[in-house]
Amino acid sequence: MISEKRSTPARVMILSDAIPQRNGVGTYYHDLMEHLQGELEYVEMIPAQANCLFKTNRISIPLPGDPSQKLYLPNVIPILRQIKQQRPDVLIAPTLGPFALLARLVSRHQKIPLIFGYHTSLNKLVNLYWQGGFGVLCAWYLKRASRVMFRQADRVVVNTEEMKKEALSLGAKKVDVMGTSIARPIVTTPLEPFDGEIRSVLFGGRLAKEKRVMKLAEAAEDVPELIFRFAGDGPLMAQLKKKAKASPNLILTGWLSREDLLVEIDTSDLVVLPSEHESFGSIALEVMARGRIMLVSQNCGILHWPDLAQGLYVIQENESIADAIRRIQALSPEVLMEHARVAQKATLDMNQNTLRGWRKVIEDLRK
Repeated sequence: MISEKRSTPARVMILSDAIPQRNGVGTYYHDLMEHLQGELEYVEMIPAQANCLFKTNRISIPLPGDPSQKLYLPNVIPILRQIKQQRPDVLIAPTLGPFALLARLVSRHQKIPLIFGYHTSLNKLVNLYWQGGFGVLCAWYLKRASRVMFRQADRVVVNTEEMKKEALSLGAKKVDVMGTSIARPIVTTPLEPFDGEIRSVLFGGRLAKEKRVMKLAEAAEDVPELIFRFAGDGPLMAQLKKKAKASPNLILTGWLSREDLLVEIDTSDLVVLPSEHESFGSIALEVMARGRIMLVSQNCGILHWPDLAQGLYVIQENESIADAIRRIQALSPEVLMEHARVAQKATLDMNQNTLRGWRKVIEDLRK
């Protein structure tokens, strides 16, 4: 017999330490929420920056390696009041932080099922930013905090099988490998035609060490006939500004809204994501959905999805970014246009499968 609770669409609340649309995790859950709003009875995000303590002074904790990324302390009483008022069936904590720990406590004391998002490899993050004794201490703390979340979470969501193994090794009880949804405007806005010619290159994302943006800036010097546009902000902005003064084909747009980034994608021919580590690489999915050519490093988690990998070009081992770009330039427009069509179909299929997977996880937790 179906219970009364299951006879109506679910009510979901997301307590997010990630700022919506400012980084990969924040973008992932913002887009997911937009898709689910039309299918669930209630879905809402409680984002950290808008629900933190002492908003006037913006008390927060800068993250080592990237001060532009911060942890915000939750304004607990109003958040608990909102949870009590909305009565969610499921809580989601997209990433590790104070808001996730609050979600864990609420889940434990109010018996609300909890989904925890594990989208960044702790081992790779620590190795990239923190070395020596401090790195050992950071690794110990992050793994301990993750184990606390894994023990409480009813489900853990990851992007790849590699991340699944890491989560299970840290004590996760049940792990689902989930794809990435695509923002509604990217799916619904009519496509701008692509003629298969490569004249401009775009990078979209955080200007941070792990993205290898300085290597891409060097490629702009090596391929002066192409325009290189960097859309984003981050700790390496000052260094890129110096580069841009010496390279007339290197343009910095600063951080862009999703709408403006969509325009940048549509007016570019090739988008490059040369990251040293990328759990998935949502920008690649968006670029392929818009029928443009996407070039990624071998370290992007999106390559673990075979159907999506067919629509990507990859920077090969011992190949510079500039050489990879020239390799794509040498292909005929017909080959590139067909490649873009294959990529677009794969992304739309991924979008549908991802939404189907999330709906199933949410419904399973309500049983």
